[in-house]
Amino acid sequence: MTGPEPLRDELRELADSVTPTDLYERALARSHRIGRREAALGTTAAAVALALLGSGLWQLPRSSPAPTAPVAAPAVTSSAPASVATTATSGPTEQAEPTQTHLPARPRPARTTTKPRSTTLADLPGHVFYAQPEGDGRLVRLTPGTEPETVLAESYAAVGVSPDGSRVAYVANGSLMVADLGGGEPQQAYAGIASAAQAPAWSPDGARLLINAAEPGVLEVATGVVTPLPSGLDGRQFRWSGDGSTLVYATAGCELRVAEATAESGTAVPESADPEGRTACRPVSVDATGALVTVQLEESPAGASAKDSAVAPADALLDTATGDIVDLPVSGTIIGAVFGPDGNLLVRSVSGGKRRLSLFAPDFSLLLRAREPAALRGLSLLAYTR
Repeated sequence: MTGPEPLRDELRELADSVTPTDLYERALARSHRIGRREAALGTTAAAVALALLGSGLWQLPRSSPAPTAPVAAPAVTSSAPASVATTATSGPTEQAEPTQTHLPARPRPARTTTKPRSTTLADLPGHVFYAQPEGDGRLVRLTPGTEPETVLAESYAAVGVSPDGSRVAYVANGSLMVADLGGGEPQQAYAGIASAAQAPAWSPDGARLLINAAEPGVLEVATGVVTPLPSGLDGRQFRWSGDGSTLVYATAGCELRVAEATAESGTAVPESADPEGRTACRPVSVDATGALVTVQLEESPAGASAKDSAVAPADALLDTATGDIVDLPVSGTIIGAVFGPDGNLLVRSVSGGKRRLSLFAPDFSLLLRAREPAALRGLSLLAYTR
């Protein structure tokens, strides 16, 4: 017979007090509860969807529309890396500057372009000459790729640079002098008295000079012989066209005239219709054929006819057949314009305190637009040579 076992007895009593539970029934009840909850959620979602459809909120855009490519944009192919192509298409700041508003009263050449082939001054062919406005003797030459240099330091009353840029003719103390910019002392080219009323103008071949001696005439530089112009060519500030076939000059009454180089008289250029009422009284340089001339517009024609200046920078381009002031696509204000011996047009402009040089081909396509060196500030554009 065994003794009492308290632990076993307590366990038996505890088991008798626990109510039996059916695990299957509990699982089935939990499953029913979950099903009822999901059915309720589904009903709510359907009601919200119906409300949205009714209010039109379902039409909100899902994403931004794709950009439309410009119709005229040409396809660009390049083997360069993507980063290089992005830099190239952005372009220099010079090209981004807006051009002058086209003036309806001023025709623009049909083939004018505003995007330059180059924005680097070193790509400018030839030489550019500048002078002090009052002719105190400082003549400066700009050769692209080098610093501006003073090439004449003698006071003068009028000055002109040869088409090849190698010589300069000037009037000083009534004498006509010619200096070789390659070196050597200036030489007197004319034994008589020369007047500043006619700035020395070189012929295209560099062998002759239009001067004002006792009267306007053509000087053979090699011999010093002057041939007076025909009496019918009564004027001042004569300029040769680039091919030597035409003369453009001004009269004492502030009128421009055009004549063939061998003509006995000239033909009046129609009066220009400048919107500001200014008059073209002073020719500065002529294109290859005499069809276009750069001019200095004057506020007072009466005063302009009597005024002479060693340097008279042009501020406009004029059509000699129509008298129209031609609209040039440069920003800011034109403060100089000269034709080169090959018919290219060099325009100097200022905008926002920044000076730029723009070179146009004879068909007015833009060859170059570049910043002008700051050292040339205060000087006037005089000539553009080979």
